[in-house]
Amino acid sequence: MSQLGGIRWRCFPCRFRYLVTGVCLLVWGCGSPEAPPADSVARAQEAGWQVDTVGVKDIAEGDTLNLDEGLTIIETTRIFPPEADGGEVFAWEFEARELTPVKLLIVRAVEGAKSFELLGESPLVVPRRLGINRFDLPEPIPLQFPCLFGIYMPEKGAIPFLKVRNWKALISARPFERPYIDRAPFAMYGWRYGARVLWRKKAVTENARDGIVAETE
Repeated sequence: MSQLGGIRWRCFPCRFRYLVTGVCLLVWGCGSPEAPPADSVARAQEAGWQVDTVGVKDIAEGDTLNLDEGLTIIETTRIFPPEADGGEVFAWEFEARELTPVKLLIVRAVEGAKSFELLGESPLVVPRRLGINRFDLPEPIPLQFPCLFGIYMPEKGAIPFLKVRNWKALISARPFERPYIDRAPFAMYGWRYGARVLWRKKAVTENARDGIVAETE
């Protein structure tokens, strides 16, 4: 167990060094389970939406897990692009190494970046399995550029991270607040969490760019 800036963490190689049973090899030695079928993505594309993601490409890359309870993490390195304005978040994916609850946050900086306004949040969910999980949102979260995504884990961490030089994730152990989150308690860490957000926006036609049609149906 190690400690950095008041936040405890533990690397998987240390934690699982003596787990050499067949069960361990089946669960941990063979890699993460495959992601569920991309039904929601296919349906969105068939309905004429442009679909994209924000977050890490390899959500299974994390090798370290937080031990502290009640962490709020806000991703500031990979953020929603300007073209996401007017779109909506409809699902998110993450790698789970513990079956403890997690929540997706969509925020934007306000008051000169002194605080974050909560634009929307997912239900608090428990991972269905160890490995890759995808959850569709019961209600899409509208996006207003510029905006960021974050994670809230009320119990010990479920989503692992990888230490990456020059990565910038804001992390706070202060109790979660809404609708505004104070920036002051957050500290910057080079920890890249295994999560990404799926967002969509109606595809604009050539006629729409000429001011004739707003969007595809």
